Amino acid sequence: MSDNPRDSRLRRRAARLARSRWGTALAAAWGFAEAVSWPVLPEVALAGFCVADPRSGPRLSLAAAAGSVAGGLITYTLAERGVVPPSPLTTRRMHDTVAAQTRDEGARAVRHQPLAGIPYKVYAARAGKERVGALSFAQSSARARGTRIVTAGLALTAFGIAARSQRHRYAPYLVATGTGFGAALTLIVRGWR
Repeated sequence: MSDNPRDSRLRRRAARLARSRWGTALAAAWGFAEAVSWPVLPEVALAGFCVADPRSGPRLSLAAAAGSVAGGLITYTLAERGVVPPSPLTTRRMHDTVAAQTRDEGARAVRHQPLAGIPYKVYAARAGKERVGALSFAQSSARARGTRIVTAGLALTAFGIAARSQRHRYAPYLVATGTGFGAALTLIVRGWR
């Protein structure tokens, strides 16, 4: 469809990247980095890639989820050894809430993460500090975190399919998505102060 004048050049480039090994690696690395320290959710990358190339959406969603769970295990392992990576855009109240949940529920506390607005890395670090069990934490993470990322990626894939006729509006879509994410992040951080 590269000859379609109603298609965005930026979307075509994003689609090529999404179809490539580099796109898969980027989705996994983004999920991994966010689970360690990076403050931007892997769903933000999926919002660009899954809409640009819906056929790649399921693969990229799984890669981002796997990268996230792997990053959570690294954060867990580091925290277990007394090293906690920086967690920008988190608040003391977030950390205190996760500490209480982890004391009460162990590895299962991470099930609160998808709806709490508290970054996954905070749950991973607290689980490591509390030594709740790496395997138990990985399983709970895959159910909670992995399911959320894959579900979001598949929803974005469906949106990409439905929005095919609007491909020429890909750049404004990215701007709106970035702006929306920034606003939501600001509200979440302020809400946890």
